[in-house]
Amino acid sequence: AILFIVLMLQALITQAQSNRKGERYTGFVASFGTRAVSVSSDIEKIDNTNLMATGGQVGLIYGSNILRSKLGLLGYYTSIGNTAGSTDLYQTNLALNFYPLALISDNDFLIAPYVTGSASYDQFKFFGYYINQEPGVINYSQAEAPFLGKIKQINATVGLGIELKLKDRFDFIHLFSEVKFGRNLSTETAYDAFDGTSLNDQTEVVLGLSFGAHR
Repeated sequence: AILFIVLMLQALITQAQSNRKGERYTGFVASFGTRAVSVSSDIEKIDNTNLMATGGQVGLIYGSNILRSKLGLLGYYTSIGNTAGSTDLYQTNLALNFYPLALISDNDFLIAPYVTGSASYDQFKFFGYYINQEPGVINYSQAEAPFLGKIKQINATVGLGIELKLKDRFDFIHLFSEVKFGRNLSTETAYDAFDGTSLNDQTEVVLGLSFGAHR
């Protein structure tokens, strides 16, 4: 699926470069989202659970009316709900949005649907008391739960989005919402306790704002 998307987008680059007399979007993007991740592990407390996390990301945006890339520079999410302990997620990603209506028409649409695909580098950091790393009695009175381990992943996502153009002449302000589905491509951990832990089947709902120059 990823290869198909890449080949399709490459075929559209020439058209995108000539669209609207070379107009480009250059600016910033900020988003807030909720993620759900399926956890499989040999650690009983987190095995067969759904990790829910909420947070946000800031980054840069650049592209044309047809193709637009987004570089997520800093993303931070933290676990919510009944997840054992707590989990922090740090994310960097690169996304590419394809706007089909702009390809087939030169008209300006107030609302623009799009297809999005991305690759992300995710670091999940786990905290809690469900792994006793040292002999003796666990100290539950400390201010923060102890750090247990970290899992690094490269994930690929695809999804659908819709964009509302609040302003789009010379400068732009766009409100957008996305639903994305992710699959894990690679996993790495240096912590023995998490060797048998995998994070898969990611789902993310995002609401965000992009703004900058459209010239």
